[in-house]
Amino acid sequence: MLISKRITLESVWLFGGKNIVRTFALSAFVVALYQFLDLHILAIPFLPIATIGTAVAFYIGFKNNQAYDRLWEARRLWGGITNTSRTLAASVISLVEDKQKQRAFLNRHIAYVNILRLQLRKTIPWATNREDYHRRYVSASEEVQEFDTAIEALFQHLDKVEIYEKVKHKGNIASYTLHVQFNVITKMKREGILDEYEHSDITKLLGELYNLQGGCERIKTTPLFRQYSLFSRIFVQLFILLLPFALLTEMAKIGEHGVWLVVPFTVLISWVFMTMEQIGEASENPFDNGSTDTPMSTICRNIEIDILEMLDETTLPDRVEPFNDVLL
Repeated sequence: MLISKRITLESVWLFGGKNIVRTFALSAFVVALYQFLDLHILAIPFLPIATIGTAVAFYIGFKNNQAYDRLWEARRLWGGITNTSRTLAASVISLVEDKQKQRAFLNRHIAYVNILRLQLRKTIPWATNREDYHRRYVSASEEVQEFDTAIEALFQHLDKVEIYEKVKHKGNIASYTLHVQFNVITKMKREGILDEYEHSDITKLLGELYNLQGGCERIKTTPLFRQYSLFSRIFVQLFILLLPFALLTEMAKIGEHGVWLVVPFTVLISWVFMTMEQIGEASENPFDNGSTDTPMSTICRNIEIDILEMLDETTLPDRVEPFNDVLL
């Protein structure tokens, strides 16, 4: 999640460099043909292109609204995971007197939210943005790793390598971890540690975590419908391609050399349209290891700190710091 209030030239070039170079070359070539070879036939009326530009702007706006909805829903789901985690921790601590059982259960929950974080960041080729400019921005961060490497490192950090060997072949390790939690709570009920009402309340919280996890997985495995995503890019590229031809007539009215203004204005207008398109493209998958992602690492660390404080632990991990003005 971007937290910077300013835009640097480096980030502008990272996101729009290719488009700037292409439109500069295209517009300069068109102007050269018009000016030096007198190919005035290249000039086309501006009104039809302006109409296309208006339609494209509305279409991009629709796509960006859908992408924002997905981004905001992802953040709400992780907010739900945070709130449910706090309620679950408070319930277990207040209802289970055995400190060792409390810690074991809540340490498994800390492991669960981190496993879910890593699963959601797993790369799915057909669902992942084909452009990687938003990922390159944070690629040097230790939070951006391949799933197999990251999940093994997590279990090593938790000193549970033997458990990793048992669960690494599971298709959904996070779901399996919640399944273990259900079994533990049921065992506590049978041992008389929890009565049936307390057991029911805690299992409802675990069930809510399943619902929240399912919501995140739905966003991850269902990208923005391609009929909207693909045609948006096609329409923008078509508009940019026609733009310098439409500007020739208007800029030539300024004077003898006014036609060369086609180049900077084409670059500027195309950058605006392409950036709007790229914002939607980068935001449609909020779990894509990119700079616009939901800050799951930050949220997981905050959950961990909250739970450890409830357990009266004095040694707490540091909060996640921004990387390149991005909360991961």
